[in-house]
Amino acid sequence: MVVTCEFSFDNNRHGTFYAGQLVSGCVTLKSDKIKEVQAALVKVVGYSITKWSERRLATTKLFAGREEYLASQTYLVGSEQSNDRHIIQAGVHNYNFACQLPYQCPTSFEGRYGCVRYIVKVLLIRPWKYNQAYTHGITVLKMMDLNCETPQLRLPAHSENYRTFCCGPCKTAPLKMELHLPQAGYVPGQRIPVTVLLINNSNVAVSEVRLSLVMLVRYFSVTPEHSRVDRILIGKAKGDSVLRRSTRSLTLDMVVPSTPPTCLDVCKLIQIAYQLEVEALIKSLREQQMITMPITIGTWPLGNSSSASDVVQHQPPRRSERYESPADELPVVTALANQLNSPDIALPTFEESKHTLHGNINEEELYAFGVNEFAPLYPVYSIPSPAPVLSANSRNIGFINQSFEK
Repeated sequence: MVVTCEFSFDNNRHGTFYAGQLVSGCVTLKSDKIKEVQAALVKVVGYSITKWSERRLATTKLFAGREEYLASQTYLVGSEQSNDRHIIQAGVHNYNFACQLPYQCPTSFEGRYGCVRYIVKVLLIRPWKYNQAYTHGITVLKMMDLNCETPQLRLPAHSENYRTFCCGPCKTAPLKMELHLPQAGYVPGQRIPVTVLLINNSNVAVSEVRLSLVMLVRYFSVTPEHSRVDRILIGKAKGDSVLRRSTRSLTLDMVVPSTPPTCLDVCKLIQIAYQLEVEALIKSLREQQMITMPITIGTWPLGNSSSASDVVQHQPPRRSERYESPADELPVVTALANQLNSPDIALPTFEESKHTLHGNINEEELYAFGVNEFAPLYPVYSIPSPAPVLSANSRNIGFINQSFEK
């Protein structure tokens, strides 16, 4: 007996939703023979899990955690509370379903030591034999509008540090590094113009400048309480050398790829952060100098000042806890719909991240049918990038430090 299950979503080809939206669609069951069941139901579930092991001395310790966000179910045929048997005739059967997503849902994510996962699942309940499960992964995105975050995200960002090499009588003069960004908030698809100023007063040359965009994922366990960090390189670029006793300014472009947004306070088990790292390599001494800058990745880009203020005025205040009833979330859903229909910014495409993993959405089912692998899709924009920041010295491509030419 062959039974297949197909999922489709209303006006949503990829199955990508924002937290607070309505997930609605149709389940199509196809059977070549009569199917006997106690019940058939569709579930929409959302949860995060973390799990890993660490070896300490001669023992291996396991760490795990789980947090639930959503558990909705609708009976299509029969009920688990009744022992009656029901017949699903041979042929094609269509069943509609709908589920309201809570506003406080973290973004879908598949990582090395955990995941945030949302699944639409059809279960055929058969106590006399075994249950059959048909699953389909969906992407849920927490709307992270950069205009509604801290105002510092739209301001230029600056960081600098100094370092000397060797010690004692061989100690060199300092190498100063400055890192300049036009703003601190970006969305996937945007180009980040990174201006690096190196004032090399030392007597050793910088052989190469390396720029990296790094994703930092911190996983938390509940039993027992512990955490670990996974560092993922998602972008890199290279700059030219800097001669000894010279100053040079470099502007390196870093394109933000498809990636989940920054997440620090919505999910209790998984936190996601991003930072830019610039390394100045001193090959002659086999050393390097590094400077870092945290950045925020959102799902809605920074707009101009006027449109940003309009969005802030219409955005409902945030709440630290989940809302008590769906009625409390209706103003949020209305604001979300108005934002997505804004004519000021073109809607994004949705693309799979190349640096995150594919998850097995059937790993909790004993008898599962259909595709196991699932990868979330994230919004990618095609919008202009901000102009690079030019400091007083950065207008010069490079020059010899005059104080050392006496």
